[in-house]
Amino acid sequence: MQLLTVKSCKAHNNDKSTNDLYVLAQICMNASPSNRAREVFQEKVVPQLSHNNNALRKLLLKGSFKIPGGVVYPVDQARFDEFFTALSCGLIYKSQRKPLPPAYSIGHIYHRLISNADAERQALHDGIDQYYDQEPLGIMNFGKPDTRNERIYTVNIHGLPDFRSSITIVHKFFGVFKVTSMLTRFIAPMTRNLNAKRAEMVLGQLQSCGYCGS
Repeated sequence: MQLLTVKSCKAHNNDKSTNDLYVLAQICMNASPSNRAREVFQEKVVPQLSHNNNALRKLLLKGSFKIPGGVVYPVDQARFDEFFTALSCGLIYKSQRKPLPPAYSIGHIYHRLISNADAERQALHDGIDQYYDQEPLGIMNFGKPDTRNERIYTVNIHGLPDFRSSITIVHKFFGVFKVTSMLTRFIAPMTRNLNAKRAEMVLGQLQSCGYCGS
């Protein structure tokens, strides 16, 4: 699933290749039969299901159970978070031609997935879903990255350019599977305590990797 092209270091190439197919399969199963979801699943996912002794098939079926009219497939949120964090960092670089500074923490809301959030948090997620359902306002248009396969994936980035505010990225797959990535800007030195691992990865000027700057 090539959504955009960003130079990346070996570590991020490995992370992306590991998670891309799993995330694509889960999104297709959730969105099907909307638009091209079924077609993409047949073309991109089905040929991989039997590879490595059915590794992907087993991974997708792990913990699944039947309900009237369908099947529930548990989602590995850690894989989703890794995928969308890498994708978000790539989108930021494509928009600004520089990596995301370390003064940001990243979180994701998966609006189509069943959540165990309490009523208050679910109401917050619903409000975010509605508020960011439009094109960014002029002053809050962070930039438009050069994405690919817009029939499958579209994105809007809300925030002041040049990293002068927090940033909200709205991803939409097949027109129905929506993910909101919240990139919250903190004032140093709080950042290193809140997001030390990712901060270490992005310090310094970009040389080759659009995700971490290494």
